[in-house]
Amino acid sequence: MSVLKKAVRGSLRWFAHHVPIRGRHRLADSIGHWAADPQTKLELNGVVVELDRDIQFHRMMMYGLYEENILNYLRRHLKPGMVAFDPGCNIGYLAAELLGMVGPTGQVWSFEPSPTCQARIFRLNDPDKVPGWHFQAMALTDRTGRMTFYDTPRVVTHGYAALENAQTPNDRIPVEVEVSTIDDFCLRHGIERIDFLKLDIEESELPALKGATRMLAKGAIRSILVETSFDPGSSPVNEELFRLLRSAGFRPHHVHRDGTLVLMEPERMPEGHKEDIIWERTTG
Repeated sequence: MSVLKKAVRGSLRWFAHHVPIRGRHRLADSIGHWAADPQTKLELNGVVVELDRDIQFHRMMMYGLYEENILNYLRRHLKPGMVAFDPGCNIGYLAAELLGMVGPTGQVWSFEPSPTCQARIFRLNDPDKVPGWHFQAMALTDRTGRMTFYDTPRVVTHGYAALENAQTPNDRIPVEVEVSTIDDFCLRHGIERIDFLKLDIEESELPALKGATRMLAKGAIRSILVETSFDPGSSPVNEELFRLLRSAGFRPHHVHRDGTLVLMEPERMPEGHKEDIIWERTTG
């Protein structure tokens, strides 16, 4: 049976990559769940990612369907030698994908303050031995120093944990962590440009952008992903974030499944909607 399941896993992953028809996600959810081991070690571009069969978004990672539209966009956008920032890297899957795009001459800077996620990554990896991977046990925000970070039991199953100035989870596990602005971090490490900045960090997106004013002003950031929730309570934050990015020369885009972009007006999005918006720089 294990041989059969391994063959099914390989076939399903190939099918998901090469036959972009409707229903692939349902197959990964059902047949993919049956074919997967309880824990699967996915080796990808020198990184081993530990995946749990019973976590839905982990199954999408197993079969190459996680954030399909964003990854297809990045395959079009990122080239060998480029620089990507991956705050809130969680279990390291996106970092592994990014490393395959920028290659050993590029740089992937991963930031993860959660001790739970760090333990999961370090159990199977030594980031210092992966060419191009720079792992930082810290968070990015609007200040440099130390802050309280709320780890949670849900950080691996739902990707949820937060800095103290963003959210206060009921199941929080407080830990003190290092934090930095993007501007300070880039100055310390001699980073002159960021080709892709991912901001999906549990309501710390705006503080992180406020900590990047120098890099934004000099046009040193090319493309930014911002996870955006359109609910009434988020409107003031969203408005400030949209103004900041537009004033820095960025325009917002919806990302199709194949990775192509179409201009959008985020102010017109319906309440309750959530989307990873790609902001691309159009000036300078």
